[in-house]
Amino acid sequence: MSAELPDFAALKVRFESDAFSNGTRAELRRLAEPNEVAFCPALYRLFPGEKPAECHLRLAFLLPSCSHDPRAKSLGVQLAAAHVAEARVLQVARARVPLDLIQLRRLLTYIKPAVDWNQFGRMVWFWNERSKQQLIEDYYLAKFTPSKGAK
Repeated sequence: MSAELPDFAALKVRFESDAFSNGTRAELRRLAEPNEVAFCPALYRLFPGEKPAECHLRLAFLLPSCSHDPRAKSLGVQLAAAHVAEARVLQVARARVPLDLIQLRRLLTYIKPAVDWNQFGRMVWFWNERSKQQLIEDYYLAKFTPSKGAK
């Protein structure tokens, strides 16, 4: 794994550009599990000259699932705003690899969020129990924090 983090936003922009054909993007969308990404040529186009590690596979698996908006709120906040059931969000947090990422991608496909790829990409790159906890915290804080003027 390279010592330096990729520019996640630039990676998403490049993935959406003419540098990747619709067919290449579709290769990643059709994959059922993150481990299948290792056998997908699109992975090696995304990270040319790098030997892919688990973090590369996770990123490539989720890359087609949401768009980029540098002003987007965190994913947890967006899940709360979309009225995603608590059980579905907790299912992601409690599941083990690879089911956690499969469930996360299903949620992303369901709500079609625009995320700040600089923030979201970092969460996916370092995907672990802390990342899951942050997702849950953002979700519950957004869900149960009264709006201004509400009692």
